[in-house]
Amino acid sequence: MSVPTRGSSVEDLVRRARAGSSDAFQELVERYESPLFNFLLRRTACAEDAEELAQDAFVRAWRKLATYDDRWTFSTWLFTLARRLAATRGRFPRSSIDGDAALDGVPVHADPGGDLARTEERANLWSVVDRVLDEDTRSALWLRYAEDRPMREIAAILGRSTVAVRVMLFRARVRLAEHLEPAPDAPAIAPSREVAQWRKAGT
Repeated sequence: MSVPTRGSSVEDLVRRARAGSSDAFQELVERYESPLFNFLLRRTACAEDAEELAQDAFVRAWRKLATYDDRWTFSTWLFTLARRLAATRGRFPRSSIDGDAALDGVPVHADPGGDLARTEERANLWSVVDRVLDEDTRSALWLRYAEDRPMREIAAILGRSTVAVRVMLFRARVRLAEHLEPAPDAPAIAPSREVAQWRKAGT
């Protein structure tokens, strides 16, 4: 009889998966497939490449669960494995990532025009990131600002020191601030949190 996995902690799911529970591992896949896909999307040419790498990373994680070191969170271990797997596939030429999907489900508030503008601004922000930064820096920015991960985990995933990651993020923010200045005739709309932070970095 299978043991229910919904509501279980990640640590419990990992423990049961290491003991051979495919149901527990499937729950881990469901919890992390979207964050892992978005992380890999910052490192690959297109969504199809990111999806393929994510699937391969989960297969490899299942096979290598015995080597998992629980001094790190499972997600840190998984993302590190995925980053190394992506590196072995070689460097893909970057293509522009369509930001139209980011416009789906825009909430209806008193100022729908402002919501739409901020959503478009956020999509444009990541388009600029993909265009002007290298893959490790793109990944660091995603992990920090989209995933809200601590510096220690980001450093472990990227194989860098925490100091190196902090320097990387600061330089990236300064560079991005140069590309994110509003047009002189743009309407006065409060910028998204990420854009506000990166503009401030350039001052």
